[in-house]
Amino acid sequence: MTETMQRPVATAPAPSRDQPRRHLSAARREALMGWALAAPSALLVALFFLVPLGLTIVMSFFDWPTFGTPEPIGVENYTDLLQQPKFAKAVVFTVTYTLVASIAGIAVSLGLALLVRPRFHGRTVSRAALFAPVTIGFVPAGLLWLSIGNSRTGVLPQIAQFFGLMQPGGDWFAEPSSTLAIVVTMTVWKTAGLAMLVLLIGMDSIPGEVYEAARLDGANAWQTLTRVTLPLIVKPLSLVILITATSTFLAFDQFYTMTKGGPDGSTVTVVYYLYNAAFVSFDRGYAAAIAVVIVVALAAFSVIQVRLQRGKGRS
Repeated sequence: MTETMQRPVATAPAPSRDQPRRHLSAARREALMGWALAAPSALLVALFFLVPLGLTIVMSFFDWPTFGTPEPIGVENYTDLLQQPKFAKAVVFTVTYTLVASIAGIAVSLGLALLVRPRFHGRTVSRAALFAPVTIGFVPAGLLWLSIGNSRTGVLPQIAQFFGLMQPGGDWFAEPSSTLAIVVTMTVWKTAGLAMLVLLIGMDSIPGEVYEAARLDGANAWQTLTRVTLPLIVKPLSLVILITATSTFLAFDQFYTMTKGGPDGSTVTVVYYLYNAAFVSFDRGYAAAIAVVIVVALAAFSVIQVRLQRGKGRS
């Protein structure tokens, strides 16, 4: 009779009570690590945005002279602002400039992106050349266009006179409409390259099979653009709209350099109006109220833009 050897059955070790604690401590360490990594950025945001914004809000409720003791005046700065015709005129001009420059800039940047997206010899050089104006600041760009648009020595007036588009001795900066046109042209030339690059990134992410399917279905160029390309680059296009509208609404450098708010104060933007209130009239409390109104307007526009984008994404 043989004895059967019974091997011991391996059993799983009982879960230790320390395991949940270890997992919890690991989660805490990850959270602390995240806070530690985010702390420098949060500190910079608080130091250079939240604190100045809070001080600006406080200043807006004071009569804040350059020299002397500030005196609280409640909402008087805001009521004066709403009753000021020059501010209303600046708001109307800023909205007009924002709409014209944004629509023109987005249209040009989309056209440039479609132009340089296909593969061709010299595509990289073409993209770099179109992006080059972005690297120039608004002040030197404004001075450049002010020089080439000068009625006496500029190249553009001479070309316009040659083709009969401008009378000899005419000045583009003497009329509000022509002044706005040349500033918008400079702005589009200066900023279209960045929007073009963002749109190119969105277009390059579209699979080639999508365009192949559209071609097999008989779609022409316009149908491919409106039914394939644009719906698939909604997020990059929304980002371009947000950046373009915000930057044009905050326009100051180009008007300070090229027009000085003229002719007859017709090209004064809200930021230019703020500058005059703060550094020409030295009415710091009134200027702070203008700054608060600008921040609220931009925040409202950003919220509306984000909600519209989310609504399109869900539909």
